[in-house]
Amino acid sequence: QFKNRAEYMDALSGQILQRLRLRTQRETRGYKELIAAYGYLESQLEQSRKKISWLEYEKEKPKKDTENGSEVEDTALKAKLEELKVIQYELNDAIKKKAEYADKVCSQADALKKMEEDLGLSQTRCNELETLNKALQEKLTTAEEIVTVLSRTSEAIMGEHQSLQALYNSQQAKFKGMERDLAHLTQQVLEHKMKEAEDLNNETSVSKKLLQLTRLKELQESVGIGNKKVPPLKGGVGDMSGANEKLGATPSFVDDVVIYPATPFDSLEAHDVEVSALCFSPDGNYLATGGGDKMVKVWNVKQDLRTADLKCSLSGSGGGIMSVQFDQSSKTVLAASNDSMARIWTIGDLITRHTLAGHSGKVMTAKFMEDNNKVVTGSHDRTLKIWDLQRGACIKTVFAGSSCCDVVATKRALVVSGHTDKKIRFWDLRSTVPNEILLDGKITSLDHYPEHQLLLCCSQDDTLRLIDLRQNSISASFSAPGFKVGAEWTRACFSPDGQYVAAGSADGSVFVWEVASGRMKSKKEH
Repeated sequence: QFKNRAEYMDALSGQILQRLRLRTQRETRGYKELIAAYGYLESQLEQSRKKISWLEYEKEKPKKDTENGSEVEDTALKAKLEELKVIQYELNDAIKKKAEYADKVCSQADALKKMEEDLGLSQTRCNELETLNKALQEKLTTAEEIVTVLSRTSEAIMGEHQSLQALYNSQQAKFKGMERDLAHLTQQVLEHKMKEAEDLNNETSVSKKLLQLTRLKELQESVGIGNKKVPPLKGGVGDMSGANEKLGATPSFVDDVVIYPATPFDSLEAHDVEVSALCFSPDGNYLATGGGDKMVKVWNVKQDLRTADLKCSLSGSGGGIMSVQFDQSSKTVLAASNDSMARIWTIGDLITRHTLAGHSGKVMTAKFMEDNNKVVTGSHDRTLKIWDLQRGACIKTVFAGSSCCDVVATKRALVVSGHTDKKIRFWDLRSTVPNEILLDGKITSLDHYPEHQLLLCCSQDDTLRLIDLRQNSISASFSAPGFKVGAEWTRACFSPDGQYVAAGSADGSVFVWEVASGRMKSKKEH
């Protein structure tokens, strides 16, 4: 019913003032009656006082007349006295009523004073509301102006949105066309890669034959055969089965003098996703690989190291495989995985012999200890655990204080662990206080070369370091331009004879260094 907020606030203020005036009139109406009654009682009291004075005079007059010898009738005197008592009673009642009315007047006066104070407060509040009303009216005006501006802006934005939507639809159509072109180009690239792979396989076959001839010639020169006829190889060139007998503990597939490979011997499509771990068996007959597809695969390696075919797949892991290792008999495979567990399989019957569960974080590494009856595991939960395989239980837990990326177990019951806090810790299993070496980057892998008591460490400062375990000191370091450690599970290792160290780089290349000179031998690209 009001045109705007100002009219509504004015009407509201008028109603408040009208109600306050009505309340004042209603509450002061009783005071007028009390004041009139009080005045009436005052006049009655004054008349009573005059009457009492006259009666006292009349009372004293008979005494004076008696003293003068005049007598007054007793009956008239008694009547006057009775009338005097009645008047006295009426006077007392009037006094009481006067006191009561006086109390009421005082109470009403106090109430009136309180009402006047309330009226003053109400008036003050009314003034404040009027001021607030004016301020709100000004804000309302400002808000209406802002709404007007925003409405215009909204219309402009809506127009721009429609333009952008049209542009988006156009770009979307172009994108779909580019996707079709990309799919076509991808198919062409795949066909080209397949042709390249076929050509590379042909080149590899030729290189294998040339390498067999070269190795045969080197073997003849090393044993002084001269023109003596050599029994044939399985590949048709010569037999090298007895060439490795003098290596002792060295695997049978390793020459006593390692020949540095110039080209890859073979290429395997091992897993559906990335390969994160691999390990040769001690006898050289098998290669174990682990990948992000939660599988461990064991491959038959032919003695000439030229080809390998799949022997078996070991399943049961609930996470990606982070490390694999064979025991000394080459019949058992140990694997650590991202599901906070490590598992042990026998490759003869493909049975899971042990499931080592107890870590609360992903297990980054698991290694057999010296007697193969114990296993050490390192996890992201910052602990190392020692497992007794005969009992199938954890027999010791060591809190390392930092996530573990790799461990090695030496023949002296010494466990070495590498951690993300850039420290290498050396644990004597009879104690819980380790010795430590602090490096410049997070430790990603460790490898042990027992013949010379050397430890190879890879860290995320893009450097490999050689540590002498007899002195727990760094004896050499290896780095190269372009070499970059790209992940916390990047692995580095010794060659079988300890003459070389190798590690993978973030760009997919493999860098190889000579241990004796510290020089980079070569860079092999995948």
